[in-house]
Amino acid sequence: MPGTFFGLEIARRGLSTHRTAMDITGHNVANANTPGYTRQEAVIAASNPYCNPTMGTRLLPGQLGTGVEATMIRRIKNEYLDVQARDSISSREYWQVQEEIFGRIEAVFPEPVASGIAGTLTRFFNTWHDLNNTPQDPGVKAAVAETGGELATMMREAYQQLEDISRSILKDDPGGNVTGGQLKDQVDAVNEILRQIRELTESIKRVYAQGNQPNDLLDRRDLLLDRLAEYGPVSVTYLTDGGKPTGEIALTFFGVDVGATDVVVPVVDQSSGEVKLQIGNQTVSLTNYPANLPKAGSLAGLEETSARIAGYMESLNKLSEALTETINQINPTKNSGGFFTGSLAGRNFAVVGTVLADPSEIDGTKALFVARLATIGMDGTQDFELGEDAGGNPVKVDLANLSGATFNEYFNALLADIGARSGSASDMAGTQRAVAEQVESLRQSVSGVNLDEELSRLIQYQYGYQASARVLAAIDEMLDYLINRTG
Repeated sequence: MPGTFFGLEIARRGLSTHRTAMDITGHNVANANTPGYTRQEAVIAASNPYCNPTMGTRLLPGQLGTGVEATMIRRIKNEYLDVQARDSISSREYWQVQEEIFGRIEAVFPEPVASGIAGTLTRFFNTWHDLNNTPQDPGVKAAVAETGGELATMMREAYQQLEDISRSILKDDPGGNVTGGQLKDQVDAVNEILRQIRELTESIKRVYAQGNQPNDLLDRRDLLLDRLAEYGPVSVTYLTDGGKPTGEIALTFFGVDVGATDVVVPVVDQSSGEVKLQIGNQTVSLTNYPANLPKAGSLAGLEETSARIAGYMESLNKLSEALTETINQINPTKNSGGFFTGSLAGRNFAVVGTVLADPSEIDGTKALFVARLATIGMDGTQDFELGEDAGGNPVKVDLANLSGATFNEYFNALLADIGARSGSASDMAGTQRAVAEQVESLRQSVSGVNLDEELSRLIQYQYGYQASARVLAAIDEMLDYLINRTG
């Protein structure tokens, strides 16, 4: 049979268990606004009953209870919601970074305004029309040279700003090593997160090995995994040993297994210009990673916009080359240098210096041919006749290839693509933000701290503690009577 002081132990266990439950509730309340915190709960169960049968012991029906204990402190967690939340975070960041950068790209082209490139391009050809009407007018010639110079300057500045945006995303050296930009900064952040995850995992494994529950460490690791998901798609598998958690995880990033010592290194493929991530001894493309993974993460978003900017710069350069090539074949100047020189890619697209210095160099008799270029759709296959030479033979020039568009149409198509993709990025970013907020709300409904619920539990545990204390006082009084007042 239990000893005389058996009731004291039952009361002590009640006091200890309810005090532990109150401490955990207080911990929840204190962390109600802590990012990544998962509410905890004391799992309260009856302790093992008293039973010590011997040859001389009478076995009674049932067993004598020994009180209560907190068997573990568990996190209230739904890991399936974690997977969904990280997927939504990755999708949100993929579009959000594009929304941000396309906003910067749109700022480069303040269209439609009269002072924009499109308006200046129209005015440029209009001045040639005016010059055709008065071929010898020095004022009109000066307007032609000035408008051409203005157009070249605006195109150079737009090209330079696009390049600045591109270099803010990615800087690389001739060997394909990424040396700077947002992409490198983000990869550095990824490596720091991986380092912290590994350190936490080792601590978590040690706590599990001692038979304890590392709740706060698990919260910190989950928060780091959420942050990692901002940069790319993440998959986590929690490893067990005989069904029991070990604290070890198998982690993939962009579909590639991340080993215990692997670091992420960004490299530029010299043949395609594509940015790839080298993870350990594996390489993954930021644009062509496994088909079962969606386009997600800010790193993939940066690569997507970087490729778009390169395309816009190429289109703008092609326009400058087409202007130089086609107009200079007409050679509407009295010198052999033509009207425009250079290209945007060569950083030297401009009106020929002698023409800017002395607009009288412009040959007004050829102004009509230049003016007519404004309405010709160029596909690179047709000729443009300038009349006949002294021998009566037709004089032709080869028109540039602008995919069948006029100069203005070609530039407007560039603007339309920027506008469409910027609008799409904004719409998708807004949608994915809403999705991420909704999923996070669902996750918080399970794992978040509800202060009303916690205070209700606190009162419940307080009453349990007071009741246990009352039992202890009653048994103490009985023992006092038994020991001190009988005889």
